[in-house]
Amino acid sequence: MLALFAARPARRLLGSRSFTTAHSPRRENIGILKAYGKPVATIFLWSALTYMSLQAVWNTLYFDEIKLETEAKIDDLHAELKRLEHS
Repeated sequence: MLALFAARPARRLLGSRSFTTAHSPRRENIGILKAYGKPVATIFLWSALTYMSLQAVWNTLYFDEIKLETEAKIDDLHAELKRLEHS
């Protein structure tokens, strides 16, 4: 009877954690993330901040240009209106 139990292959228990071995790919990925995660995140955040800052500057300059063009057009229309009133 004891020989029947010894001949069976060992079953994995439900609570066993196979991902905690030293050579598992999951642990290697965590090491890579710890090594390169902070520099990559820093570069990403600085590039996003730079992009948003440049976008804000570009929008400001663009709308200032549109405002100047609109004011010039309004001044031209006022001048034409005065010219038509005096005719």
